[in-house]
Amino acid sequence: MKFLDFLKKFLIFTLKEIYSFFLKMSLFIFIIFIIGIAAIAIFNFKDKPEKSYEYILFNVSNVSEDKILGSNFLSDEKLSYMDILNSLDDIKNNNQVKGVIIALDTIDLSSAKIEELTKKFEELKANNKKIYAFGAYITNANYKLASIANEVVMVPSSSASLDLTGYHYSDLYYKGLFDKLGVNMEVVRIGNYKSYGEEYVGNDMTPELRSELTRILENRYNKFITDVSKNRKVDKNVLNSDIVNGNITSLTPFSARDKGLVDKLEQFSTLTERLNISENNIADITDYYQKRVQYEKTGNSRNGTIAVIYAEGSILYDADGITEGTITPDNILQKIEKAMQTKNLKGIVFRVNSGGGSALASEVIYQELTKLKIPIYVSMADTTASGGYYISMAGKKVFANNATITGSIGVVSMLPKLYNTQDKYGVHSNSISKGKYSDINDSFAPLSEESRAKISQSMQETYNEFKSRVSKNRKIDENVLESYAQGRIWLGDEAKDIKLVDGIASLDEVIKIMAKDLKLHKNYAVENIYLEQDLSQKLKTLLNMIVAKVDLSAQLQKNIPQAKKAFNEYDFAMQNQNKPLYYLTYKLNLY
Repeated sequence: MKFLDFLKKFLIFTLKEIYSFFLKMSLFIFIIFIIGIAAIAIFNFKDKPEKSYEYILFNVSNVSEDKILGSNFLSDEKLSYMDILNSLDDIKNNNQVKGVIIALDTIDLSSAKIEELTKKFEELKANNKKIYAFGAYITNANYKLASIANEVVMVPSSSASLDLTGYHYSDLYYKGLFDKLGVNMEVVRIGNYKSYGEEYVGNDMTPELRSELTRILENRYNKFITDVSKNRKVDKNVLNSDIVNGNITSLTPFSARDKGLVDKLEQFSTLTERLNISENNIADITDYYQKRVQYEKTGNSRNGTIAVIYAEGSILYDADGITEGTITPDNILQKIEKAMQTKNLKGIVFRVNSGGGSALASEVIYQELTKLKIPIYVSMADTTASGGYYISMAGKKVFANNATITGSIGVVSMLPKLYNTQDKYGVHSNSISKGKYSDINDSFAPLSEESRAKISQSMQETYNEFKSRVSKNRKIDENVLESYAQGRIWLGDEAKDIKLVDGIASLDEVIKIMAKDLKLHKNYAVENIYLEQDLSQKLKTLLNMIVAKVDLSAQLQKNIPQAKKAFNEYDFAMQNQNKPLYYLTYKLNLY
């Protein structure tokens, strides 16, 4: 027994020593690793002179309003739209910066964001910063921003081109495909102009939608022509005639220069050489933000704080966890709670970029916002329509951009029916039921006229609730409002004329308007409210990324044009079948 006790103690002692050895060895290796990293960093710091940031490369593409902190744990945090605005403000006041180069070939921004950024670049020019716009392929999408530059520079090659082509809109209609598959998509809508779902029940655009889109596209086209002709100092009528007649489609840089649409023709290396730019005095906007702006605190909370809450994406009732690109009652409530903990909070700017979604979720979010005892001002981004407009009604004041698509006050519901597949594919449904309307949600049971009328009656009440929120908060008589509702869509300047919004203002202008209304001192603080993922959510995100690499539908969405849009719309329809929706799906390239 004594021998066994001795052996047991010896083994325990040996294991402890081995464990201690490896623990110390691991700690030693870790310390050496940290010292090595620090030495490399110090060496690189000494080896490379600090950048002077005399020129900034503005190469922004597909920027989001909202972001989730910690979601990109395998790479640097993505810049949000407010990060871009804050960087431009810092550039404006940075005496070291001489100019900004807009990399036109990378620009992929909505018309509303280009409208807001145009104002920011005008501020830079007013502060003696030179703006250069450089590109090889210039189109309607990037020329509006290019036109404000001091110089528009193109590559001197006939392979490059300038294309100003007016406007064009197209969409896919699926009824013919669904007929072949034996799918009947039953769409119930309140509002003659409520267009969501029409692509499933017909093969042609309805006259109502065609008239709405034509009016909006004409509005934006005229604004584009007016702004470009003013910025470039060219005759508006000549510019319009050239575009309509195709005279500046596939224009070579040489011809574009002759028409006064471009200032200089030179390679990028020649441009940088002319401006005395080297790798030590230029940085792109992301690098500038990370080095100069990210950790800088602007304003003093003792003078008051304005919190900015972002609502971007489709509105869903029951999304799981913190989901990027969606709006749910849960994540908005989390943002409200985080905002309310902000030091010396005086007001909230609610930045909305959404075509809507669930009617129930929209109402819940609206109720949560109206509970707050501090003022809320709404800043509309690219699209703030249907459910996006609904939740905006919680704002004491509501502002849009001229290019914002808003309105769409109406309700729609969809029910996919598969009873025709029975004969096509030999699949037969058998059911047992009790209750007059118990088969409404049965995909293999046709929707009777009585069932349709029942759904329509319920949706009419939902529609009335929507209008009551608008009538109360916008102080518009319901009879007058009906002519603006019916699912009709409006641009920001149109919405201002009919009092659906209070005025035209960009995000940072709305913040300044609120600060002025609240009589805050100039040096007030602005707090951006973003949610943050915990460890379990980060692991879930990583797992989803891995699954997406082998998932067939994810690969189709990535590699086939329009596939992602079709998958997303189908998933949304399936998740919300027979549920009332405040939803506007299409996006317009308005320039």
